[in-house]
Amino acid sequence: MSQKLKIIISVILVIVVSTPVLFKKEERFIAISEVKNNHGVKAYQIRVNSDNILHIKCKFRNTGVLHNTYEKYGISAVIGDLLCRKINGLSSEDTKEKLLELGVKNLSVNARDDDIVLSFYVLKDKAPETLHFLSSVFFKPEFSKNDLEFVETKYPEILDLDSSHPKKLLMDKLMAMLYQNHNYGLNNSGTAQAIASITEDDVHDFIKSNFSKDRLEVFFTGNMSQSEIETYLEKLISKLPEKNQKKFLSEINLLSSSLSEKKETVIHKKDMGNIVGIMFGVRVDNLSEQEKAAAHIIIKTLFDRKIGDFSVGLRLRNISYGINCHILHRRFSSVFCFWNYVDKEDLASYNQYLKEKISLYAKRLNIKKLEQVKENLMAQSRTNFTNLSDMDQKIKYNSLPFSEITPEILMKVAGKLFNEPKIRIVYILQ
Repeated sequence: MSQKLKIIISVILVIVVSTPVLFKKEERFIAISEVKNNHGVKAYQIRVNSDNILHIKCKFRNTGVLHNTYEKYGISAVIGDLLCRKINGLSSEDTKEKLLELGVKNLSVNARDDDIVLSFYVLKDKAPETLHFLSSVFFKPEFSKNDLEFVETKYPEILDLDSSHPKKLLMDKLMAMLYQNHNYGLNNSGTAQAIASITEDDVHDFIKSNFSKDRLEVFFTGNMSQSEIETYLEKLISKLPEKNQKKFLSEINLLSSSLSEKKETVIHKKDMGNIVGIMFGVRVDNLSEQEKAAAHIIIKTLFDRKIGDFSVGLRLRNISYGINCHILHRRFSSVFCFWNYVDKEDLASYNQYLKEKISLYAKRLNIKKLEQVKENLMAQSRTNFTNLSDMDQKIKYNSLPFSEITPEILMKVAGKLFNEPKIRIVYILQ
């Protein structure tokens, strides 16, 4: 058994499906096939030769913390922690033993974003039994009052000014500035008042009201037939209700456009010494897939730590300890941010450099360099999986239509990424 499970980490995957359904361009390497089924759920397969290992992901759309109402903000995080502690009448220890016996690996629940997502690896010859065992978590969660009270002590996760990493403090403050009066700007583990009010009935009502077939997407990765997938779905979701009632869910797709009136904010933290941390962020709502692809090309060209124009300029001026950048795509909005650490005496020089570069990028980009990066990204997207563990990132990356991006699209997106009124900056210093 343990030898088989090691395959999860080391197996080299070979894509065998040649006709993509969701990805229209032939040059995109990963093919995802939509699987028609008798349950009316959205089901997809990535057919790969992964020996006896399957990866299964169940996503309940728009049920994550970011979609909780203010009164119960954080209930999804609590449910994520409770969902697989005890399964099918077993104690927590017996549940762990049963999962080990079934060969389930890396069982996890992520409820801190737009969706609640349960994912795991399983041995194919154990899949029917495993899915039948796990199915009860979707309609009959097992937990006691003591379990709930214990989980509630863990939430919300509050950042401590003295002990938290500067980057976390910067990001937390930046999101609050970019999404004022909106769930996307709140702590994604809940609020203390809301968490304290959650009861056992609330948890059961949430699951009963929102874990339904019309909200569910299931992704199967591995070598499976249509009939096997139909069997797996029957074992896993046959008892789910058809429709949801949206209890404890807010309509956050109605994005508030308000940002913090202050464009810059300072966090004071002990032990920063002579170092200042700076995080730049911009909010961009409702990007299309083309615009997301263009954004990745621009960010790679300008802010890549090794080759980016912004990063190279910083090194030439010797005014920064390096650069880190990140783009976060949520369902209705995206945030691009980058952060640096500089000596206090270099802060004025850095700010002047930042101002000049952002102003330049909004008006003019080196199209030749952007095209070179675009070609490199297209080539990388055609490479194979190295193992099952990078599947999610690989799918997300390959879904972007890099080949469709024109200079006009790049300049349009640059105008959004470097739109001065929507830019916010946070500093952290002693």
